[in-house]
Amino acid sequence: MLYNKKILSVVILLSLVFFSCGGNKSKEERAKLENSFTDPSFVLSQAKRILGDSVQTAFKGRFDQDSVIEVVAGTEISNKSEWGIRFYLLKLQGDDLVKVAQTDLLEGSFKGSLCNKIKFPSFNHELIYYNSRDYFLGSSGGEIFSYIINFQENKTYYAHLVAGENKPAVLFISENIDVPEIKNFFILNFKRDYPKISLSSKDVRLKF
Repeated sequence: MLYNKKILSVVILLSLVFFSCGGNKSKEERAKLENSFTDPSFVLSQAKRILGDSVQTAFKGRFDQDSVIEVVAGTEISNKSEWGIRFYLLKLQGDDLVKVAQTDLLEGSFKGSLCNKIKFPSFNHELIYYNSRDYFLGSSGGEIFSYIINFQENKTYYAHLVAGENKPAVLFISENIDVPEIKNFFILNFKRDYPKISLSSKDVRLKF
C-alpha cells in the first residue's frame, strides 16, 4: 500500500510539472506571436493572408474600445464590376486575425496616396486617415478624395475637393461629421494647398 502511494505521488508530481511547463510554453508562444505584430512587414503579410493580395497597406493599432490586437487593412479593387478602395478591421482571435468590420467601397487609389493612423483628442482610440493627394489631378484640374475612418462608431468621414483650370477649388464635406475637430482638420489641411478654397453644400461629381 505504501509503495502504491509513493507511485501515485510521483505520477501526480510529474503531471503537475508537465502541465506547468506546457502552460509556460503556451504563454511564451502567445507573447512571441503578439510581439510579431510590432513588425509592419509581419502585419502586412498577415493581412494579406486573410484578405488576399489586394491588400495595399495595413496598420496595427487600437481602433475601438477592445483591448485585443487590432489591424486595419486597406485593399484596392479594379475590375470590370468594381473600382475603388476598402478598409477592413481585423482582430486577433486565438492565433489568427479575423475580419470583424469593413467600410463601403470608396473612391480612391493607394497609388501615390497618403494613408496612416491618426489620433484626435476627442477620441481615446485611433482612426485611419486617407488622402489621394495628386493622383487624380492633372494639368487641367481634377479631384482629391479624403477619408477618416472611425471603426468604433462605424463611420466614414468624407471630404472631396474638385479643382478646375482657372477656377477656384471647391470642397465638399460629408454631413455625418459630428465632431468639429475633424471638420476643421479637413478644411485646414486642404487650405494649405488651396488658400482660396470654397465650401460646397453639394458634392461635385466630375464627368470623364
